Amino acid sequence: MAIHSRGALLLSAVVVLGLAGCAETVVTPGDPGFVALSNGDYEKARDVFVVEYAAHPNDPFVQLDLGLAYQNLGRMDLAEPLYRQVMVDGRGVVPLTTTTNQSAGMPLDQIACRNLKVGLHNPNAC
Repeated sequence: MAIHSRGALLLSAVVVLGLAGCAETVVTPGDPGFVALSNGDYEKARDVFVVEYAAHPNDPFVQLDLGLAYQNLGRMDLAEPLYRQVMVDGRGVVPLTTTTNQSAGMPLDQIACRNLKVGLHNPNAC
């Protein structure tokens, strides 16, 4: 997943195939929002994840993926609070699938922190 803002930077979206204790998780590999993110269609991803976020505001996967859509649309003002929410709601939660290898095995809170640092151009953002 590439974002083009002051050079090519890699960010990742995440999807969960199944996670014990997270019955609210709604993002799957076939989710239209995740597919749109994977294809670089950030407007469609935003539209899908806005609806999912309204229905599942505490789902850190939806929070992260909506934040990523906003970030890629140049809306860090909307992405930042979502990423900060992921850093609380997704602490220690490791996704089973990501859109980039660099995020494989990383907990959601660390992915959100990394995206904040990139989006805010601040290594001390979190």
